[in-house]
Amino acid sequence: MSSYRRILRLNAVLALVAVAALTACGSDEAAAQAEPSALVGKTYLSTEVTGPAIPGGGPVELTFPQPGRIAATAGCNRHMGEVTFDGATMTPGQLASTMMACPGPAEQADAWLADFLSGPLTWSLADDTLTLTRGEGDARRAVTLVERANTALTGTTWTVTAIVTEQAVESSRAIEDSAPNLRLADDGTVSGSTGCNNFRGNATVAGDKITFSSIAATKMACPPEIARVEQVVLDTLRGSVTYRIDGNELALTNDADPNAGLRLRAN
Repeated sequence: MSSYRRILRLNAVLALVAVAALTACGSDEAAAQAEPSALVGKTYLSTEVTGPAIPGGGPVELTFPQPGRIAATAGCNRHMGEVTFDGATMTPGQLASTMMACPGPAEQADAWLADFLSGPLTWSLADDTLTLTRGEGDARRAVTLVERANTALTGTTWTVTAIVTEQAVESSRAIEDSAPNLRLADDGTVSGSTGCNNFRGNATVAGDKITFSSIAATKMACPPEIARVEQVVLDTLRGSVTYRIDGNELALTNDADPNAGLRLRAN
């Protein structure tokens, strides 16, 4: 065989090796994008919608608090439940939701979201961008979402959206109207409102724990439904508390009494 033919054959072999390497690399990258564990503990906000617009403007917010679980809202109630994955297919299960009334166009946001999440979705993840699609042609719908960074614990006003009791995680008109809140300062103090009375005290942050102490509140009488909310707030802010931030949401769980807890959102 001539040296010229040897060079041609060698070049062909090298080209095949390069193509195989690129194909393998692309396959590995696609596999990494289709790994559900990459979503756990993250929250994504919609930046673009293809198909029917979100009533009220949204945005869509998707959270994956733990493996096999999803939480979603499109600007009204929060929907929570199971989600399964099979390769590039994501299938939400039957989702339970809060029962808050929403004014104006946002009243239809729940129906929009329930329809979009009512069956299998094709999903892909590239860096911090999550894309969900369903249908084809004129019936194709798609939502592009971007991962949201976590809000700082201190220096932020956190407003209670739900209370945790032995029975359930509860949201209510009383919570919405009274808007209990708290703010942790960098100097180790905490202040806020129980929804009826104002309070102040100390808060020491270490790892995923906050130790509350010397909490003192005013003594104004509260309507019964707000007094119940106030009691859960004060029971939660007693001693050692475990906290978790997911985007602009904060979860507080009292270590001595795990049935006392709060769900809060950054203002």
